[in-house]
Amino acid sequence: MLTALLDAHPLISLYYEPFNASKKSRVPVPEGLGHFCEVMEGHFKIPLPPTARITGFKETSILPESLDWAVRTLENVSREIPTQVIWIHRNPIHCLLSKIEGARTWWGYPQARFEEKSLVGFLRETELRIAAFQDLVERYSGTIIRYESLVMEPTAGLSALMDRLGEPFFPSQLDYHSAGSHPEKVMGDPNLIENPEPVSASRVRKRDEEEKAYRDLINEVLDRSEFHPIRAEFERLQGLPAIFDP
Repeated sequence: MLTALLDAHPLISLYYEPFNASKKSRVPVPEGLGHFCEVMEGHFKIPLPPTARITGFKETSILPESLDWAVRTLENVSREIPTQVIWIHRNPIHCLLSKIEGARTWWGYPQARFEEKSLVGFLRETELRIAAFQDLVERYSGTIIRYESLVMEPTAGLSALMDRLGEPFFPSQLDYHSAGSHPEKVMGDPNLIENPEPVSASRVRKRDEEEKAYRDLINEVLDRSEFHPIRAEFERLQGLPAIFDP
C-alpha cells in the first residue's frame, strides 16, 4: 500500500518486491544504479519514466534471502546516488496473522495456523529482522513510519513522509486505487491488483479482533525470558510517533 501511495506521485517510480515475488526467476543483485534500472526494466518490462526524480524498490522481510538481496542492492546503488530507507513498521502480531492468511489463501498452505509453534518461530525470526532494519535506517538516513498511524491519518502521514523525501505531497496520491496498477509491476500483493481499495484502518480493526482470540497464548509466549527483549522492542516501536527519524 505504501509503495502504491508513493508510486502514484508523478516524480516517483518504484518497483514491488523484485526478489521475493520472483521465485522462478530470481533477479541478480544490481551492481550500481545503471544496472539496477536495467535489471528492473528487464524483469518488469516497464522502463523507468524520464520524469522520475526518485526510484527504488519495496522488498519484504518475509524471507532472509529477500532481505539480504535488498541490503546488498542498497550498498551498491548508494555508492552513486543519495539513498534512503523507509521502514514501514506494523504490529508484529498483525503481521503474523496476515502471513498465515496469505499462506492459506495464496501460497498453498491450507494447514497454516496461529499456534505456539508458528508464534515462537515468528518471534525468533522477527528479532533478527528488526535488528537488520535498525541497521539499515541508521546507515541510509532512514525513516520509520508506523502502518497503523498511516492508515488512520493518511493525509498527515503521507505528507510528512513526502516532506522527508524532499518532494511535494499531492492529494491525488491517496487516490492510487482509482487509476489501477500494472499487473506486471505489482508483484507480491494480489489484492493490489485484483481489489485495490482506498486507505483505511479496516485491516487494523480486523487484525485487532483476530488477535483477541489468541491473547492468552501471545502473553504466555512473550512472558518467557527468551522473548523479553523482543517484547520490549515491540513496545518501543509501537510507542514511536507516526513518523520517526532515528
